[in-house]
Amino acid sequence: MTDVDSDETLSRLAMLCSPPPRPDLASATESGFGAVPVPTSHVRLIAAYGTGCFDEFLWIFAAGAPNAHLDIVERTRLMRAAFQGKVVHDLNHVPEGYRFVPDELVQWGGTDNADILAWIPKGEPDDWPTVIIQAGQLKAVFSSGSSTATVLGLLDGSLRVPFFPSDFPDIRPEFSANPYA
Repeated sequence: MTDVDSDETLSRLAMLCSPPPRPDLASATESGFGAVPVPTSHVRLIAAYGTGCFDEFLWIFAAGAPNAHLDIVERTRLMRAAFQGKVVHDLNHVPEGYRFVPDELVQWGGTDNADILAWIPKGEPDDWPTVIIQAGQLKAVFSSGSSTATVLGLLDGSLRVPFFPSDFPDIRPEFSANPYA
């Protein structure tokens, strides 16, 4: 994804769902996840919104978040530990070139239902797609877009996830800054 595409996607998201006037975490994503960098589009998403929740359901995380529940590094560590020895069963929506094992994923978001939104770190970070994994059932939906494009698709209805609640998203989605900051 080029910077222009990333900027346009973020602008479209901001028109659909206004960012807070002062994001609570504007620069923490620059540290990345250990040796794995955070995609530029996610750095821009966090710079615009900070950590927090879209439409009272979809949470976004950042490396270095003061709350461990919203920290990419901590959430990824916990996700990988939870998946230890397990297989994600429903991969029919994930293209062959993006097959993964859970300990490769980097979790950048989650839902109130404990669903996981994670990057499949294959290729350049700005090209990493997202897999959305259903809590408990371990079904998965693939999104070829960045975290910003995935959030936009979920909020504008162009990306449908069969295991998300039918009332998500709202007609006028809102963003709530991290209440735990």
